[in-house]
Amino acid sequence: MHDMRSRRTFLRNMAGTVLGAGVASTALPAGRSVASGHAIPPDLHDYDFFMARVKFDDKSANDPWNVQPAGDNYLLDELCKAVRCQVKLIPAMRRGRPSRGGVNDFNAIVDFNYADDLYKFPFLFMTAGGHYSFNDAQKQNFKRYVEQGGFILMDDCISHDPGDFFYHSSCQLLEHLFGKSAVKEISTGHEVFHNIYDLSQVGMPYIQGVNWPPRGIFIEDRLAILLTSTDIHCGWADRTQTWFGPNVTRRFGGRGLHGYNEAIKMGINLIMYVLSH
Repeated sequence: MHDMRSRRTFLRNMAGTVLGAGVASTALPAGRSVASGHAIPPDLHDYDFFMARVKFDDKSANDPWNVQPAGDNYLLDELCKAVRCQVKLIPAMRRGRPSRGGVNDFNAIVDFNYADDLYKFPFLFMTAGGHYSFNDAQKQNFKRYVEQGGFILMDDCISHDPGDFFYHSSCQLLEHLFGKSAVKEISTGHEVFHNIYDLSQVGMPYIQGVNWPPRGIFIEDRLAILLTSTDIHCGWADRTQTWFGPNVTRRFGGRGLHGYNEAIKMGINLIMYVLSH
């Protein structure tokens, strides 16, 4: 778990950049690529923060685990601007926005079948549109990762399949692994809503979907898993601000309450929280 502690030490220094201090770079072990669609980049040590997307099987033909890789890239770009850190951006994203990403479209791709790779990253992002389930080994690796210091953001994607299928599968997984009483509603008083940007009046940005309150798992007093149903990732991907927001008619009817700006601010708040706890 030395890597995870190093991440937290890094962001204590990184958080100081908000107040004008310098950024401290943390070395990470060299990585590997073990299979198609599962890639640990070899240049981890060259950057201050990597965002790893989780590869897994779900039952949605339209919204799989690798939907809208541009959203991850735009969030990292905005993080870099906000706190002056070194992140790895994907140049291809500036030329176009593929609806589904391959190995080279993400900072890193991890898989709960490969436990050792998880600990190179303090922050994992998991999204899809359909129901899913894990086998026993995947469940064990998932639980051990968060218990030993990691964080997972689980966000329901509904860009093609409107519903809350991923959200319900995630609730079932968390209740199974940690107990039903351990899955807590996250109030707007929690620091993830106001540590860098004040979203205490906004709450979890609502981009689209079924607007369930955010829920999470705490390991002692640390928020280790956050589950959202409001598709904040699609908010990250909408850099042109033409898909979502109060003044944009959504494809599935109605108007979103929030858009790119709120979604990005929430993402930065989460990253800063994760790496400082």
